[in-house]
Amino acid sequence: MRISPMDIEQQQFGRSFRGYNEEEVDNFLDRIAKDYEEVLNENVKSKEEVERLQAKLAEYLKMEETLRTALVNAQQSASSIREAMQKEAQNLIETAQIEAERIKQKAMQEILDTNNEITTLQKRKFLILEKLKNTLKLHIRMLDEEMVKESDEETSNQYIHDKTIENLKMRLYPEEGQGEDVLNKKMERKKINPDL
Repeated sequence: MRISPMDIEQQQFGRSFRGYNEEEVDNFLDRIAKDYEEVLNENVKSKEEVERLQAKLAEYLKMEETLRTALVNAQQSASSIREAMQKEAQNLIETAQIEAERIKQKAMQEILDTNNEITTLQKRKFLILEKLKNTLKLHIRMLDEEMVKESDEETSNQYIHDKTIENLKMRLYPEEGQGEDVLNKKMERKKINPDL
C-alpha cells in the first residue's frame, strides 16, 4: 500500500538519546508531505491528461482507420470504375469495329452488285443492239426484196399495159397505122376530159 501525504505528516518516530532534532525532522516531513502531495496531484493530472490524450489518440486512430478504409474503398471504387470504363471503351471500340466491318462488307457487296448490274446491262445492251441490227438487216432485206418485186411488177405492169393497148388497137383498128393514131387521139381526149 502506498504512503499518502497524510501518512508522512502523521508519522511518529520513537525517541532515543542523541536522536535527531525533532523540529527539523517534523519540518522536513512537512516539506516532503507537501512535495509528495504536489507530485501525487501532478500524477493525477498527468493520468487524466494521458487518458484524455489516449481518448483523443483512440479517436484519431479510429478516424485514421475510417480514412484508411475510405481510401481503400475509394481506390477500389476508382479501380472498379477504371476497369468498367476500360471494358466499356473496349466494347465501344469492338462495336465500332464490327459496325465498320459491316458497313465495309455492305459497301463491297453494293459495289459487287453494281458491277454485276453494269455487266448485266452491258450484256442486255449488246443483245438489244444485236437484235436491232438483225431487225434492221431483215427490214433492209425486205425493203430490197420489195423494191425488186415492185420493180418487177412495174416492169410487168408496163408490159401488160403495153400489150393491152396494142391488143385494143388491133381489135379496134385492124388497119395498121390508122388504129394507132385514132386510139392515141381518144386517149388524149380522155385525159383532158375524163367523163368521155
